Amino acid sequence: MNDIQDLLTKAQALGEALAAHPRVTGYFAAQRTARADAAAQKLLQDYHNHLRHLNELETARKPVEVADKHKLRDLENQIAGQETLKSLMRAQADYVALMNQVNQAMEAPLAGLGPPEKPA
Repeated sequence: MNDIQDLLTKAQALGEALAAHPRVTGYFAAQRTARADAAAQKLLQDYHNHLRHLNELETARKPVEVADKHKLRDLENQIAGQETLKSLMRAQADYVALMNQVNQAMEAPLAGLGPPEKPA
């Protein structure tokens, strides 16, 4: 039981270290900013609605019109140019990169415990 508590204590410490890391705090700050930006929220809603529409067309095996493709491209360009969303995407990429590094660091000691890999 002490082994489990030791792991949980270390996990808590890792969580606290992550919560204080600038990439993590920056990501959550960018999320809050994006949620508070009405223009960004409207643009994202329009984008998701259009994706849903395109998905419905594909599911029904109906053709996706050129105008629909242009609208998707225009929405994607607007998202790429919207400052709040650009900041969020940059912060998210930094956050994901950090979390991937953390996961790789945790997985490295476990790699040798599994079955050996089959030769290719």
